[in-house]
Amino acid sequence: MVNNMENKSIWKYNIRKRALNKLDKNITTDILIIGGGIAGLTTAYFLRNSKYKVTLIDKDICGHGVSANTTGKLTFMQDLIYSKLSSNFNDEVALKYLNSCKDAVRIVKNIVSRNNIDCNLENVSSYVFTNDINKIENFKKEEEFYNKNNIKYKVVSKLPNNLSIKYGIKINYGCVFHPVKYLMGIRKILLESKVCIYENTRAIKLTKKDNYYEVNTENGVILAKKVIVCTHYPFFVIPGMIPLKSSIEKSYVLSGITKTNKKFIAISNENPVYSIRYYTNSDKDYIIYAGNSHFTSNHYDAEKRYKELINDYKKYIDKDIKYYFLNHDIMTPDHLPYIGSVYKNDNSLLIATGFNKWGMTNGTISGKILSDIILNKDNQYIELFSLHRNITKDKVKNLIIYNYLNAKSYILTKIKSNYVFYPKNVEIKVVNGRKVGIYTDKKNIKHMVYIKCPHLKCNLVFNNVDKTWDCPCHGSRFDIDGNVLFGPSVYNIKYKN
Repeated sequence: MVNNMENKSIWKYNIRKRALNKLDKNITTDILIIGGGIAGLTTAYFLRNSKYKVTLIDKDICGHGVSANTTGKLTFMQDLIYSKLSSNFNDEVALKYLNSCKDAVRIVKNIVSRNNIDCNLENVSSYVFTNDINKIENFKKEEEFYNKNNIKYKVVSKLPNNLSIKYGIKINYGCVFHPVKYLMGIRKILLESKVCIYENTRAIKLTKKDNYYEVNTENGVILAKKVIVCTHYPFFVIPGMIPLKSSIEKSYVLSGITKTNKKFIAISNENPVYSIRYYTNSDKDYIIYAGNSHFTSNHYDAEKRYKELINDYKKYIDKDIKYYFLNHDIMTPDHLPYIGSVYKNDNSLLIATGFNKWGMTNGTISGKILSDIILNKDNQYIELFSLHRNITKDKVKNLIIYNYLNAKSYILTKIKSNYVFYPKNVEIKVVNGRKVGIYTDKKNIKHMVYIKCPHLKCNLVFNNVDKTWDCPCHGSRFDIDGNVLFGPSVYNIKYKN
């Protein structure tokens, strides 16, 4: 890697990380929200003045999980999604999704202005571009949708930072912000509204009782009439069967100081996808560049992928790099998130997941939809994002691909354990009939873990850059001592003598 680079999200830099109390007793509540990211906190915000007792738990500190690893963009220009939705569903669905994104931007702006949240919110222009002339036809289809719906756009041949492209579309609409500052601002509002928040409290098990749910955590049991799961990826398999209805894409993110904030966001219509945005902190301007995305089921050499992105960054973007970190996106087969009731005609268990690459936008609208369901309010997007929406051709095709890749990944990890990209200080052994991963650090201390993911038993792959054991099937991550860092797994993989 590069000297002086920190393996840390830029959004966590210079943020005071003071945790609230963890749950240490059994409690009862009307509404339990599991997950303190963008979806969970926004849901709690809209429920804070309701007649219900609202409780929120997070496995870490609110806003410091997956939401802190995003690029912090808000826009309705999301790749070439509208031509896809029009083809897969119809123009009405595509336009409704566009309006949901606009509503999400308005929600964030309103929350920021009403509560004076200092989160570096600013308006920017948005771009989608390609360097593949064979993809220009795809842009023409997107332009047809824009023309039908009177959306003003401009065709461009370069980005504002003078990066040459083969073809691009620009709209004068979009926002960027500091996601952690924004979410910590909402957390403060919730505490002042007497919403109960417990941090460093991981939900482990959810059980349906007669007219309530029992949620087991590490140090207490919560009884709730309704449960809203906003954990990025649900910590349970059944109900919902999300592992069979989605896939996980991993992206690598770099950030460094640049000369000027160009005030635009951009995403490529490529495979892998590349993303650009700018950020101003005090007297310094930063650029955030994400790319080299791939399905986690594609067993990978993290060091190689980071180096490729670093080379691109230095060649096309800038020379200075300060931070690097990973981002996970839950991808859905029909390009729409899953938001709403897990069971048909039963609003006691709600979920928000599958935001694709637009977590800040879709997470925000999730909060409004979920709260409206709880409060029995009309919301025009409930049916659009329902887990029980109609099956489309795209959905069938992509579901087959997703499940084939995950099944293939599962089988490959069982056949092969020691990958060619593993360094010499990583080895896999069978100890007492179980596969054990051994990482030897610079002080010659051996760190041993069981390499079977507790979630669905896929074998883990070692990430030599982040020094983690990662699940290629569903994205769980563990440190070198076996502590779970990210779900869906809720259990550690610590080796026991």
